Amino acid sequence: MALPPWTVELLRRGVADLARQVTDNDTAASLKEQASKLVEELPKTAREKVDTILRQAEESTRPIKDVWQSGVLWRGGTISLTPARLINGTGRLLDPRGSGVGLPAEALAAAIPHLSGDASHIENADARLCDEIAAAISRRCGEGSAENNKLSAIVTNSIDASLALIMKLGGRGGCVSVPRCCAVPLVTSTQGPASTSTQAVGDELLVDRLRRYGTGAVREFGRVDGSDRWDENHFTRRRGQHRDAPSNGRHQGGQRDGQHDDKPVRGRQNVLVRLAASGEGNRIPTAERANWIDVVVLPIGAIFSTGDEVSVDSLVDQLRGGADVVVLGGGVLAGTPELSLVVGNEAVIDQLRQTPRHSLVMAPTALTAIAASTVAIQASGRSPVGQLASVSEENLQDRAMRLATQLGGFDAVQSTRVTQDSASIGLVTTQLTTTTTSDAADVLPSRQVVLTLDASKDADAVARRLAESSIGLLCRVQGNEIIIDLRWISPEQQSQIGEIVGRAF
Repeated sequence: MALPPWTVELLRRGVADLARQVTDNDTAASLKEQASKLVEELPKTAREKVDTILRQAEESTRPIKDVWQSGVLWRGGTISLTPARLINGTGRLLDPRGSGVGLPAEALAAAIPHLSGDASHIENADARLCDEIAAAISRRCGEGSAENNKLSAIVTNSIDASLALIMKLGGRGGCVSVPRCCAVPLVTSTQGPASTSTQAVGDELLVDRLRRYGTGAVREFGRVDGSDRWDENHFTRRRGQHRDAPSNGRHQGGQRDGQHDDKPVRGRQNVLVRLAASGEGNRIPTAERANWIDVVVLPIGAIFSTGDEVSVDSLVDQLRGGADVVVLGGGVLAGTPELSLVVGNEAVIDQLRQTPRHSLVMAPTALTAIAASTVAIQASGRSPVGQLASVSEENLQDRAMRLATQLGGFDAVQSTRVTQDSASIGLVTTQLTTTTTSDAADVLPSRQVVLTLDASKDADAVARRLAESSIGLLCRVQGNEIIIDLRWISPEQQSQIGEIVGRAF
């Protein structure tokens, strides 16, 4: 007996909706199995219609499935488009292999309209998004203060792009000045344990980055230890003053060694670019303050203060301390993709926007939308890193005991135990001026589940299989033990660990 037309139409719509969701092999296999059982019971006409829908859906989703399933791409290929989900059980947030802390779903959803259709062609979309970022940060800077300076923001592709833009502030007749005490590697996260980390090469220093990406004059001043960093002589330009010459002997911006432009500088064309020093605000002499633009660079930092749990410099703290502009590198601590924010005085940011280089370094609209969304989320008090860092030791202890009991049921596990070692952020401790960053500021209390494996199991091989799983689990290895630290693992991620470990065994 033939089915009524409305029944066939409902079936067609239902299968079509399922087919649109086919993005991985498991979903495709499940859909085919369910659809096959359905069409076996349908008359020939309805079955043919459903088969046609399935074929069309499979063809439309094949490119996505090919990329998703392609082992060639994500196993050493030159291009990788496979989203790798990660659970970070190393106890180190800035692990070189990944943090395991993702962006909020709302932030990712904000990019979708700008990746398809005509939404990306909204007039002045980037400017509007940047205004939202500046407004959220301005409100936080003005909390508890009668003074509320209006801020502006720019989102660039990377911190190098931001530095290239900052170099345009000096202009003709101006100069970008960098304290010698900031001659430390610009990237402040380690690439391995502190005992084995190596010094970065010279071109990773802040002053060299500026010279590489800029065309103006760059000078270094002051002592390496920073003891005379804020000496008034460094900020008063006098005829024949030799200390302002570039220290490396190279010709910069038409200057000769030991000499500089004696002409008076109109407006704030003298630019100070420095790395942030904890607890230190602007100290440019009051008499010279109006002639200088103070730029603070935060290669790794937060947008808003994350409280006592995570002691890292924040963009808001630097602005409150008197900086005119703050350049922040994106990443897990900032709660943004790997881009860069340039936030500061409205007049200075407008000056940057008027340069031809601005259009070359702007981040794509989709990434700017993610940045604007995550800034709004963090301004409301929801920081992914902050939420994980604030989890109590009692909560971690309870979760660790439950996970140890669960994983102890595998035959390959001889025994389990819970330890109380510290977790860390993973920042290199550096010295800027006389301010010393304590190692204690980088650690947080945590709990670890230690699995003692059977002698027949190679712990290193098991750890590799865990990391290479479809949902990678990063952990530490000590002898024949697997160590899973819970500090940077959310409860949702923890619920997946049993299945991942089971597959590895």
